[in-house]
Amino acid sequence: MPRQREWLVGVAVGLAVFLGGPARALGEEQGAMCPVCSKASDERAAYPSKAGYTLIRGAANTLFGWTELIRQPAQEVKAGGNVLTGIAKGMSQSVIRTFVGTGEVLTFWTPKVQRGYLHFADDCPLCMGKQK
Repeated sequence: MPRQREWLVGVAVGLAVFLGGPARALGEEQGAMCPVCSKASDERAAYPSKAGYTLIRGAANTLFGWTELIRQPAQEVKAGGNVLTGIAKGMSQSVIRTFVGTGEVLTFWTPKVQRGYLHFADDCPLCMGKQK
């Protein structure tokens, strides 16, 4: 039992460092990308690496699309707008992010197409780097 506990603590700490590190490094800088998105969006990346990072980004968007329900109203109010407008934006962005993530999960394995890799998203809930 102590070994399992140590292993779980190690995994939890690793996830905290992985998820917290890029977020702290990005700060409030808009347009910066996390390591997952930068690898998944790199046109020169090797196929296995790109496919793996695309799968991770797609899963994150699918699982955490609901975070737009919180993020959009907060941004709208911060910009001096109406909270109801922010809620409407949050609902639409939540649906869009979830479906885009599902599309990437279903097509992460796609080979190169004529103009690069087939992809649906440019960001994930961690960095939201390409979010307007």
